[in-house]
Amino acid sequence: MQSTIFEPANLPELPQSGFIDQWVLESPIPLALGLLAIAVIVFGALRTTRYAKKIGIPALAIGLVLAGAMLLVGFFITTDAEHLRTRSRAIVSAVAEGDRPSLESLLDKQVRVQSRFASRSGRSRILDLAESQAAPIIESAAVKEVRVGLYGPQVARTQIKVKVKADMVPPLSWWTLDWTRPSPESNDWVVTHIEPLWIQGITNPAGTK
Repeated sequence: MQSTIFEPANLPELPQSGFIDQWVLESPIPLALGLLAIAVIVFGALRTTRYAKKIGIPALAIGLVLAGAMLLVGFFITTDAEHLRTRSRAIVSAVAEGDRPSLESLLDKQVRVQSRFASRSGRSRILDLAESQAAPIIESAAVKEVRVGLYGPQVARTQIKVKVKADMVPPLSWWTLDWTRPSPESNDWVVTHIEPLWIQGITNPAGTK
């Protein structure tokens, strides 16, 4: 049985991003530094030999260009996973602050919330729930981690670790959110389903068993 006190180590797995998305577009710094380090090592090994001009200097120049290009590409291109992380953080902030317009823009018309405390279907009912019950008792909320899985060009899921400060509310929880968007070219992802995976101290928080 999963512990209700300690954070779970075995959350449901999500599809992983491809190599290009993960290491070139989302987190280019480690790979860029690796390429630069290889170039510097090659240059250092050859700089006192007759191959310094033919191989060492070109290798260093190519390494610098590739590393710089990789950082620029990663800076200017925002992946679907990055958009979803941003919108996941935005939905937590909107709920905590009672920001109805922002929350409305992040929810599908037929969105559903499933939990043992309250289950609702329909955007307007969930907006009312967040505004009347969640926001008034939450002093602050911080997103500690967001995991993203893409199941297709228009379907995704995020898992969000949230830490809240509120009276009579457990401080830590993990939530799963299902997302969709109108077309593969759109960045307007909206939530279709919200469910708690784990709430500290609460047994069966989703109320589905």
